[in-house]
Amino acid sequence: MDDTLTKMGIKAVFLDVDGVLTDGTVLIDSSGAELKRISFDDIDGVFRIRRAGIGIGFLTGESTAFCDYVQRRFEPDFFVRGCKDKVAAMKTILASHGLSPDDVCFVGDSLHDCALLTYLRHSFVPMDVAEEVKACAHHVLPAARGKGVVMALARILVPPTDAIAKRPARKSPRSTRK
Repeated sequence: MDDTLTKMGIKAVFLDVDGVLTDGTVLIDSSGAELKRISFDDIDGVFRIRRAGIGIGFLTGESTAFCDYVQRRFEPDFFVRGCKDKVAAMKTILASHGLSPDDVCFVGDSLHDCALLTYLRHSFVPMDVAEEVKACAHHVLPAARGKGVVMALARILVPPTDAIAKRPARKSPRSTRK
């Protein structure tokens, strides 16, 4: 990845939910309830981005109980559910918050995301998406769907500070056995 990505001045990150925050798998329990999983790396990635002062948003075509959970868990700055036209939703968000397309990035994973991936200069996909989806995005992240995608983006946008990167290795504690 180009080093200029760390200097792109992103003010808000937008994520698709299924296939980005999750691996896209839907498990159904015996009562018919849908279950999905999120990697702790991706949870940490969302909060790493937020601590850096970058806004977090979710744009999803779904409108399920899992969306309720994501909204409660992450308390995002932006949340659009049941979204069938992500470009129109993004244009509305940009206009109402005084942002430009260059101020934001989006991570998507499917053909449904291609219009927005193409519209935004800072667009990303997980490494395991279909080739036709990769062709829509400007960057491919070094993580598979639901397996560190958000953390991979966080590492690009919020690299470790020099102090952390140069921190000396911890010494192992000495044994106190006598």
